[in-house]
Amino acid sequence: MYRSFIIIITMVLWSGVGFSQTDTTRRQDSLRSEQLQEVIVISQRNLKDNTTKPLATLDHYLEKSGMVNMIRRGSYAWEPYLNGMATERSVITIDGMRIYAACTDKMDPITSYVEVTNLARATIHNGSTSSTGGSTIAGTLDLVRKKGSFGQSALNGMAFTGFETNNKQKIVGGSLNYSNPKFFSDVDFTIRDAGNYRAGGGQEIQYSQFTKYNISAQAGYKIQEHQQIEASLIYDKAVDVGYPALPMDVSLAKALIGSVSYTRHHISPLIYQWQTKVYYNDVTHVMDDTKRPNVPIRMDMPGWSKTAGFYSMLQGTSNRHDWKANLSGHYNKSLAEMTIVFKYTKRKRYVHADVAGSTDLLRRPFH
Repeated sequence: MYRSFIIIITMVLWSGVGFSQTDTTRRQDSLRSEQLQEVIVISQRNLKDNTTKPLATLDHYLEKSGMVNMIRRGSYAWEPYLNGMATERSVITIDGMRIYAACTDKMDPITSYVEVTNLARATIHNGSTSSTGGSTIAGTLDLVRKKGSFGQSALNGMAFTGFETNNKQKIVGGSLNYSNPKFFSDVDFTIRDAGNYRAGGGQEIQYSQFTKYNISAQAGYKIQEHQQIEASLIYDKAVDVGYPALPMDVSLAKALIGSVSYTRHHISPLIYQWQTKVYYNDVTHVMDDTKRPNVPIRMDMPGWSKTAGFYSMLQGTSNRHDWKANLSGHYNKSLAEMTIVFKYTKRKRYVHADVAGSTDLLRRPFH
């Protein structure tokens, strides 16, 4: 009987194991793989995802990035902070060109010389990543402008205009592009004229007006199938710029930025691009407070900055690795002046003395 009991228990256990194996196999077979043709992900929109207005300033465009904070002193030329650090810890370039501001109070950031209408992209690198502008702590911001390409002969243009009711800003601009198999050119201009803006409740904010002119031009010529040269020019001028958060305004902010570059492709299996660029820029900035009332000390602060430089960059690939080598250098000469004018009024004061035996007073001037 004991032996029969052992046999029954053994049969029950084997049947359980068999059932368990059969169940596992059945569940594994039930997992079918399906290939999805299209996946749509819907999430809640963030304020930074809002599309920039086509004629908005570059300051509004950069403000969308989570790595850039803008310091506002008015409605013109906001100062960009990369990763929360001041501009002294970052490098800001235009098409890889180093530019030094001429203002001692950071009222002419490099970003003010490019319009959003001629901007292709803004490339941001965090930390000490090396770029054509050099290494830094906070990071680098390179503003890459739009440019044409070689192709079939074509000529096209565009004109735009806009108006903002808050500060009565008038925006007028346009672009003209031409291309053929061996040549291309692009010209873009924008004019902005704004008055004082109004805060909540309709209060007018004094000294917030500005007028700005920007012209950008580029041209390229194909020497051979894989060799080309390009020339670029930017002329930017702003006048009558008010800063309500500062005790003085800007009567003139002007920049002239030019460059010439040479590019060659497919040099060897190891090197697929070599680009060399030489550039020069001249920046003038004049701060004054002549339009501010009741200023006891007039301080005009003009500044000038001239920069000449170059960079040469090689890009290639080896097996499954991409590499980049860059050599750059620049020379800068900056000069700033300050003219102080004390405003005072010369007055004559009198001292009175009694004359013996007389009621008349002797009036003597006292300086």
